[in-house]
Amino acid sequence: MTVPLPLPASMPAPAPAASVTLPLRLPYPELSQLATAWAAGQVFTLPLPTAPSLRVTDIRISAGGTRLKASLSVQSSGLLGLKATLDVSGRPVLDVAGQVLTLEDTAVSTRKEGLGGRLIGMLADARVTASLARLARVDFAARLAGWRGQAQALLPFVVRDGIEVTGTVTQLAVTTLKVTPDDLTLTAVVGGDLQVTLTAAGLLPREGLSPGSLR
Repeated sequence: MTVPLPLPASMPAPAPAASVTLPLRLPYPELSQLATAWAAGQVFTLPLPTAPSLRVTDIRISAGGTRLKASLSVQSSGLLGLKATLDVSGRPVLDVAGQVLTLEDTAVSTRKEGLGGRLIGMLADARVTASLARLARVDFAARLAGWRGQAQALLPFVVRDGIEVTGTVTQLAVTTLKVTPDDLTLTAVVGGDLQVTLTAAGLLPREGLSPGSLR
């Protein structure tokens, strides 16, 4: 018996299609790499006469209860190449359509150690810190193809006795996330030309259909 299940609006499905929900675990070092890769290409200009800019060189993400903590290493241009570290804490929010994680309800502080930290802390007003907080984001797009491949490698997959999933995975989207001490736990919906086969010998009549004929 093939069971068609609904997919998120961002995942248009070919027919016939089915979807399966599965968990993904993203360790914080890997999450940090994804965040750094995106932020490294962003430049923020400070509202000062010489228009110095700040660039994020590294992001380290960890758990902070139900929130995420991100330590942003930044370097300035036009200010003697000063370096500083900003600590951002926020509630993780997933944009399912864009497959992007951002932080909301953020709190930002600048570590004051060193000349760079003290000067950037003085220059970074509320507008600057709010903009820097928005750089703490993770775009899952770079990982979706790899996760699809991992999901395909699991097939055929026996969910439990009598339930088997086979077919071809063509789509994957992260739908929910949860902060845990060791990693970010994601829930993904895998879709494509999938068949869910139920074998229920105990529910079949003694004569007629064979257990393998329910498909």
